[in-house]
Amino acid sequence: MHFLGAILLTMGAAFCWLPSSVSQAPPPPPKKTIYDNLLTHLFDKYAPSAMPICKVGDKLEVSQDMLLYQLFDLDEPTQMLSVDVWVESTWQDCRLVWDPASFNNVTEFAIKSEQIWYPDLIFYESLHGNFEEGMFIYGESTARVRHDGWVKLGAQALFKAFCRVNIRQFPYDSQRCNITFSSWTKDARTFRLKRKSGETGDKKDHAFAEASNGEWEVTGFPSYNRMTARNIGVLENETAEYTEVVFQLRLRRKYLFHQTYMLFPCMLLTWLAAFAFFLPTECGERIAYITTILLSLVVFLLLVAENIPRSGDAVPILGVYFCLAVCLVSVANLMVIASYNVSLKPNDFCPPEWLRRCCFRLGPLVGFLPTHHNGRAKLLEFRMNPRNPTASSNAEAVTTAAADADGDECRTEDAPLADESADDKTAKTAAAARPGNANTWRYLGIVMDRLFFGLYLVANLIGTVWILAAASAATAGESGTN
Repeated sequence: MHFLGAILLTMGAAFCWLPSSVSQAPPPPPKKTIYDNLLTHLFDKYAPSAMPICKVGDKLEVSQDMLLYQLFDLDEPTQMLSVDVWVESTWQDCRLVWDPASFNNVTEFAIKSEQIWYPDLIFYESLHGNFEEGMFIYGESTARVRHDGWVKLGAQALFKAFCRVNIRQFPYDSQRCNITFSSWTKDARTFRLKRKSGETGDKKDHAFAEASNGEWEVTGFPSYNRMTARNIGVLENETAEYTEVVFQLRLRRKYLFHQTYMLFPCMLLTWLAAFAFFLPTECGERIAYITTILLSLVVFLLLVAENIPRSGDAVPILGVYFCLAVCLVSVANLMVIASYNVSLKPNDFCPPEWLRRCCFRLGPLVGFLPTHHNGRAKLLEFRMNPRNPTASSNAEAVTTAAADADGDECRTEDAPLADESADDKTAKTAAAARPGNANTWRYLGIVMDRLFFGLYLVANLIGTVWILAAASAATAGESGTN
């Protein structure tokens, strides 16, 4: 029993001693990365707000570059450009220099941008609702630092910029949108912003081939340096020069959509309006036909107005063509009304002598050759049935009456109506029974229709050739500048 008690006492003492011995053991030292000593060496007394100029009189040079990933949209009514880009700045920080051999052969490392100094760049054309998004473009991006002090800071961003759209050549237009970078507070005395060195000058630099979208083709994205003087402070005479880097996005519109769904239907409607002059006068649908085409053109004109900026500086060539088409069809409507007025004159009105002579001379020009009958020239070379089938007993009398209309007694539109006796009324009734005057008016109306058709055809052809030539010139001009 004494031996068993000694064993239990020994085991209890051992258990009591074990926790105290474990708690008194020193913790293992934390492991260090290969960057710890380097970061401590570089950022022990580093001030991120101080610009890295280590010598008096030196200037800090920052190289700016931008790569276009994707063109999202160029909204003409709001003149807003939306692009997906990669923005990158490169400079040398004299405080971030080390010997790789002394720090585990580390030649570069990555670090958050807020832990180092970086340029306060903005782009002037920003349309961001939040001012900070347009002012500090890098935000929480990551920078790469090399052992010789060179820092490269880049970020992918969606820019919404203002782009003034020139609509004069719409839809065969080309646009140029600038994205201008500059420092917000540092002028040219201590800070110089320049485009990335080593550029080849190719106009397609900084843009991927897939950057174009369905409406616009990217023809170039060059950059250039610029010096601008702007005010500092409240007083207007306090000015300073600031360095800027301008990236110019060059776009050319793909006009197939507008040409197929807007221009060609308009051309088709204007050419269809020409056939109104071939409709018979008796059908009574010529004015309705022209008016329907006119309303269709007005609808197309409204579609054009909705897709272009509301600008008073210029009128697009497509809008000019639509306005000309509307005016042309409106004039054609007036021509049809004039032809109606002539063709449907009653029998008791004689055509004026000057109108008869004009139509007699213009008849051969529009396809009506004069013939001769009994030594006298006839206006009609074809046989026409009278509008009133009871007015004549045979067609030969109709043609003869039309040919000898010069000898018929009738009155003009402005002749006063005198008191008529019974014999005069009988004579007038007999003269009205002859269809010569009615057929003469119809002949004059047909000649006017043919003449109006020729004039409309020439005017429409000139307008069509003009719009096609303007489109070709705009396309060739843009190809020459690129």
